[in-house]
Amino acid sequence: MLCLRIIQQISFFLLLSLHIGCENDSITAAVDNIDFDSEIDSSLEQIIAKKILEKTNAIRTSRGLSELTQNDDMDQLAELHSLNMIEYNFFDHVDHQNKSPSERADDLNFEWRRIAENIGYVPWFENVVGCGDTRSAESISECVVEGWRNSPGHYANMIGDFDQLGVGVAFTNDSIAYFTQVFRVP
Repeated sequence: MLCLRIIQQISFFLLLSLHIGCENDSITAAVDNIDFDSEIDSSLEQIIAKKILEKTNAIRTSRGLSELTQNDDMDQLAELHSLNMIEYNFFDHVDHQNKSPSERADDLNFEWRRIAENIGYVPWFENVVGCGDTRSAESISECVVEGWRNSPGHYANMIGDFDQLGVGVAFTNDSIAYFTQVFRVP
């Protein structure tokens, strides 16, 4: 039994290692069950983004850290990256134009002293390894945030010395959710 549990934990870690990435440039409940027969709309994505912010802040406050504030500019930057990863078929911090998170922020004239990014993707499915049924805003946000929390680089960004957070969520036509968190000190 113990051996099976260890194998399950290793499998979960390997799955998250393949599906979640992070980068840090220091220089510088209404919707719990959605029927996927209907098109996912932006309100679901906004609800998931809000839950990701709340869950990230819960992790921070449990460590005695201040909460991150939601920022519209960083939401825009994060959403653009999630959409671009889908449209241009890549999963990386460097985008299809070979630009880093800090370069994308500069292109949009978003000021920053420190900026960092977490990315991930999770299928909207009834049996995701390590997460179970992710077909609700609560469960899919929990899955991606826990994945980041269990990854040292992502976790460092989540508890890092940042003031603001933007979250972007976008779905593929085959129900894969792409997530981007952008952390900033303006």
